[in-house]
Amino acid sequence: MSQQAPQQEELATGTAARTVRVWPIMLSMFVLNVCAYAAISGALQILLPTQARLIAGDGAPSALALVTGIAAIASFAVPPFIGIRSDRTRSRWGRRAPWIFFGGLGTAGSLIMLGTSATVAGLVVGWFLMQALVNIGLNVILAVIPDRIPPHRHGLASTIQGLGLPIGGVVGVQIGAYFADAIATGYLVLAILVPLASLVGAWLTREPREAAAEVRESRPVLAELRQTLSSLRFRDYRWVFISRAVLFLGFTMVSSFSLYVLQDYVTLPPGMTAAEAAAIGSTLVLPLTVVSTAIAGPLVDRFGHHRMFVLGSGLVAAVSTLVPFVWPVWTAWLICGSVTAFSMGLYLGVDLALATLVMPAAGDTGRDLGVFHIAVTAPQVVAPFLAAMIVSSLGGYPALYVVSGVISLVGALAVLRVRAPRTGHVSN
Repeated sequence: MSQQAPQQEELATGTAARTVRVWPIMLSMFVLNVCAYAAISGALQILLPTQARLIAGDGAPSALALVTGIAAIASFAVPPFIGIRSDRTRSRWGRRAPWIFFGGLGTAGSLIMLGTSATVAGLVVGWFLMQALVNIGLNVILAVIPDRIPPHRHGLASTIQGLGLPIGGVVGVQIGAYFADAIATGYLVLAILVPLASLVGAWLTREPREAAAEVRESRPVLAELRQTLSSLRFRDYRWVFISRAVLFLGFTMVSSFSLYVLQDYVTLPPGMTAAEAAAIGSTLVLPLTVVSTAIAGPLVDRFGHHRMFVLGSGLVAAVSTLVPFVWPVWTAWLICGSVTAFSMGLYLGVDLALATLVMPAAGDTGRDLGVFHIAVTAPQVVAPFLAAMIVSSLGGYPALYVVSGVISLVGALAVLRVRAPRTGHVSN
């Protein structure tokens, strides 16, 4: 299997050579990620918790856990299957662009549906559809990196891709906080952004006609499904996936409950609401994430040592959770958020670059990166479910911070199981 990675590099380099300009592709990744993660964060951190509290009152944490827990099914199932289909799609715009565009349209519809929901059942259906549809574009555009961008630029591509998450998160939280008292309007604003970004992404990532020759033949659907998770048979790719999934779970467990943490645990300055605090906090920590993400990708392109960036980011995030655990005030919440934001930026700048080094083979990049994408999406929707269980059963919000820190530590240590990530070899 060790010969497959060089073949992949040759394929990626050859494809990139036909696509002379990589910056439009990187721009499309950035725009789509900002708008898609704005929709996810604005809904998950502000609009959905607000709706759950209006509908379920004191049972809001449990209602939110139910909504996000069921949606986790979509976040697990959709990315690799759509990745397989995009690998084998033939169209005048190539393999990826149609999926990006129509995924954005579907996401807009699901957001509008959420804005009209007045029951927990409506939230369950709307958020399930949202997770299924928004992850189409977010997953498929990942495959453009090995498809079209030469390997020596993958660190930079990982940085630009990674910046979309924190910037989109801040944009979404700001929109959600602004429309906390007009929820349907907030969803509508997010619903306008996503298809516009998807149109831009589809246009800028469309492939030349000669790329159709590289499209692999379709296999029967059941055969495709049996191969969905086959990339996880490869040791290094499996450990990169595990590390990413666990780290993102640690990163998002507290942030997914941030509105309730600010309402029920952290002491805020007089006159400040929890929604305002969430918006202010996310804005203040954004520069730290942007700076650390921007420096991590180019540095890892130049020096390698991907594992050390991942290890360091997880260790720093784990330590930061101790601050609000012992000091539950606004200042401590900001310190924890700032340190976590910086550590997440370090990770976002290198994670995709590390994944592309240990991908099993060329030809199924959409499928394999679809599997890798699960490691981001699934933790985001599972985190509120686990957070609700911890808060209700293990000692409240202090326990949530402790468990979040332990999970981040485990995710950081897991990357040490990846062998020789600089060589590009894949081990079984």
